Amino acid sequence: MAYGSISGASALVPAAGALGATSTPTSAQVAAWLAQGSAKIDRALSSAGYFVPVSVVAGAYQELEALANLYAAAYILIARGMDSSNGEAENRSDVWLERFDVDLQAIAASNLIGLGVTVVTSTTAPRSRVRTLQLRRIDGYSALATGEDWTE
Repeated sequence: MAYGSISGASALVPAAGALGATSTPTSAQVAAWLAQGSAKIDRALSSAGYFVPVSVVAGAYQELEALANLYAAAYILIARGMDSSNGEAENRSDVWLERFDVDLQAIAASNLIGLGVTVVTSTTAPRSRVRTLQLRRIDGYSALATGEDWTE
């Protein structure tokens, strides 16, 4: 499930015009970018311990939707070459993608439980750790490893 919408992403770049099957970029490409941005959002939230995808009724959903729209809009700018005046840099899209990353990190680091995002509960038992002890002889000296000679 992708957060955001084609119309939401294109609203951020009104100069791109209507997106359709023959436009540059096509609406299918924008839908793919929305899915990619949503996958990044889900990965960050999953790593933070939240159940993904976030439900539409969750309070945080609108923020995630806006974030996915920002990601797709940055790629619309890249595809159209609209933010580069000299053809060497993609200034506005770079700023928008950096903003996406910063906002995503801030969202993943916050407590989203109050906004209706479910925390993943683990049902598996924690793995037991293997502990080793150094063998000591009764007289207090450490035992030698097998195959070693006692020489001074």
